[in-house]
Amino acid sequence: MSGKKNGTVNVHEIAKAAAIEALKLQKKDELERIWKSRFHNTELLLKNYLSLIEHFELSQDKASEEDLVAFDFDGDDADDIIIRSIRRSRIRTLVMVFHIEACLGRLRTKMADKGQLEKYVVIEKLYLDPVKSVIPLTERKQIIAAEVHCGDTSVWKWRNEMINELSVLLFGVDGLRLDI
Repeated sequence: MSGKKNGTVNVHEIAKAAAIEALKLQKKDELERIWKSRFHNTELLLKNYLSLIEHFELSQDKASEEDLVAFDFDGDDADDIIIRSIRRSRIRTLVMVFHIEACLGRLRTKMADKGQLEKYVVIEKLYLDPVKSVIPLTERKQIIAAEVHCGDTSVWKWRNEMINELSVLLFGVDGLRLDI
C-alpha cells in the first residue's frame, strides 16, 4: 500500500497532468501560428509579385558586376550606406523573384501532371495577371470563376490549396503544416 487513503486525490499527479496538457496546447498554438505565418507570407509574396518585378526593373542601381565587385562595401560614408542599401535591396528582390518564378513553374508543372491545371490558373489570374490586378478582389474572383468554369467558392478553395502548395515550395519544411 502506498500510504494513500482510498478516495483521496494526488494533487501532484493532477498538477503534472495539467502542466503537460498546457504544454501540448502551447506547442500546438505555436505550430499553428508558424503555419499561418508561412501561409500569410506566401500570399503576401503573390500579392506583391508584380510590384517586386517593377521594383527591380525601375531600380536606379544598374551597376555592372564589375562595378559591384570594385565598389568598397566596407566604407562608412552615409551616401555609400544608402547606395549599398539600394543595391542590396535590388539583388535580394531579384533573388526572391527568381525563386518565386521557379516555384511557380514547378507548381504549374505539378498541377498539369495531376490534370488540375485550373487550380494553378486561379493563382495566375488572381495574382500574376497585371490586367486583373487592378480589379477589386471580389469582382476578380467572379471573373476568374467564369473564365475557369467553376464557382466562387472553388476559386477561393483552390487559391488556398495553391498557396499551401506554394508555401512548401518556397519555404521547404517550414512551409508544411505539421501536426505534432
